[in-house]
Amino acid sequence: MTANVLQPSKSDPAWSWLALSLISGIGYKKIRALIKQLGSVEELLKTSPQILVEQFQLSEKLAGLITKAAKTQSFLIEKRIIGETPGIRLLCPDSSGYPLSLQQISTPPTVLYWQGELQDAENPCLAFVGSRGCTAYGKQQTRRLIKELAQYVPEMIIVSGLAKGIDTVAHEAALESGLKTIAVLAGGLQHIYPPENKRLAAEILKNGALVSEFPLGVKPLARNFPIRNRVISGLSMGTVVTEARKKSGAKITAAFALEQNREVFALPGRVDSAASSGTNSLIARQHAKLVISAKDILDELSFFSTSTAQLPYLLHGSESGLKKINPDDLDEVQSKILVALNDGIEEIDAIHAQTDIEMNILLAALLELELTGIVEYIGGQIYRLAVELDLYTN
Repeated sequence: MTANVLQPSKSDPAWSWLALSLISGIGYKKIRALIKQLGSVEELLKTSPQILVEQFQLSEKLAGLITKAAKTQSFLIEKRIIGETPGIRLLCPDSSGYPLSLQQISTPPTVLYWQGELQDAENPCLAFVGSRGCTAYGKQQTRRLIKELAQYVPEMIIVSGLAKGIDTVAHEAALESGLKTIAVLAGGLQHIYPPENKRLAAEILKNGALVSEFPLGVKPLARNFPIRNRVISGLSMGTVVTEARKKSGAKITAAFALEQNREVFALPGRVDSAASSGTNSLIARQHAKLVISAKDILDELSFFSTSTAQLPYLLHGSESGLKKINPDDLDEVQSKILVALNDGIEEIDAIHAQTDIEMNILLAALLELELTGIVEYIGGQIYRLAVELDLYTN
């Protein structure tokens, strides 16, 4: 069997991050906070459960899982599969090839599986998203915009999710126009979804990359799609919604983009068209800027007055400006939920797993927090903080 020459070296921190990523109940923010205290991810794995409980107030269960993380069957099997799969790169937030744009979002993926001719995302990236059941209008306009972008900025990378509809059209249009393209998957790289896009995925590998934060063998479960949407928007300096219905998942991607301080653009459609009701709503509510040409997009991004080398730094946001909440001022259930969300655990089943709160009580508490403006529901069983917590201030 051919060895994977791109796998991390034995000393690469990506292996330690991978081990932690396979633990239920710990997210990026918690890992980063612990690393800040202990000096490195390797030191975190070496720290005794007693110290993690007494000094860092972790539960005994979580402390035990962290200590054993690099010895579990799930980690050892995943490490072996990576080593046996040619062309797979494993990146962590401390890896040299980890995208700068993702490091700037609130909850970066703890690991990224990266495969393809494109080795990084340092050139400017722009996301194109929309409905799976798109119309001829949506397809035509997506192709037109990407073709125009290729004429203005031939180094532009088009990012999408390999789904049916607009995603597929965006990847195809990028390849046809000579642009590189990145497909962010909602499952492991061993599971191309939908299956009919396997040929397209193979073409993307030749002139782009397939990317996922999920272990190689994970199937594309419905709950994973909203989670991966933050990576699509996070990789990109802006997100273009070319056609979307009112309840389209593309609106979740747009919401993530806004939260990440990225630009959102929408192409208007007919006012009586259900297929464009989502994009028209984004424009009407000023959640997206109306665009009808590639030049509109590039003008908004100040692209023509900014060198490509400077573009990643446009993504730096200022202070959040969010209202600050002390979780100690809330009841125990609400406090546990906010701590989980602050750790980057945003999917309801994961919140349930970390907090051990009964599901009916959890749902009621989330509803109350949503009504008071402390958390926000963005769809797909995903919640996020609408306030700022400062958990490490005495």
